[in-house]
Amino acid sequence: MTIAEIYAKYRIMPNLQQHMFRVAGVAELIADQLLHPTVELDQSFTPQDRKDVVTAALLHDMGNIVKFKLDYFPEFLQPEGADYWQAVQQEFWDVYGKNAHQATLSILKELEVSERVTELVNAVSFNKAKRNLDSDDFACKVCAYADMRVAPHGVVSLEERFADGRKRYQPEDKKDTFSYVMAAYLRKLEKQLFAVVSLVPTEIDDIKVSKLFSTYPDWEV
Repeated sequence: MTIAEIYAKYRIMPNLQQHMFRVAGVAELIADQLLHPTVELDQSFTPQDRKDVVTAALLHDMGNIVKFKLDYFPEFLQPEGADYWQAVQQEFWDVYGKNAHQATLSILKELEVSERVTELVNAVSFNKAKRNLDSDDFACKVCAYADMRVAPHGVVSLEERFADGRKRYQPEDKKDTFSYVMAAYLRKLEKQLFAVVSLVPTEIDDIKVSKLFSTYPDWEV
């Protein structure tokens, strides 16, 4: 089944499709660098890892509509409209519950993806920053980092992504120590990744990433 067929089957919102495309693009750019023969890692990175990384990125938020506040970005509801997406959200709640990650895992099970792809999807979590930093598994690092480079309207720097997260999720009168600690681990993860590739973080932007989008609708899962 192709990504286009999967997104159509599960009625994935266009903005969520674009988010997963962007995460896949960031991941693919880094994965291509990790395949270069001059890169030496404790745990080898293979062409199959590259394929699994992109696949995981294209599927990592399949259940996210269950947690969306649909009125937060009203422009994302068009052209179908709020009533349509509220009905889709209710159907997801009825079938998968209201935990976005568990909903995604249930969909991955329905799609019969490999255990490796599921493992990589599980690595995509702000809360797992230290685990990914300490791991020798660069595929997990790439997936987790790529997601942190994409904000609702495009590819951004890590710092811009942190600022967006604080704006949307952290009360103005409360300093979330855990979030600051996880952000520090993610900064270290970024340095760790780019220490072994010839790219620098600023070279990964929306323009470069969007050039990869044409291949994703036909990507086989």
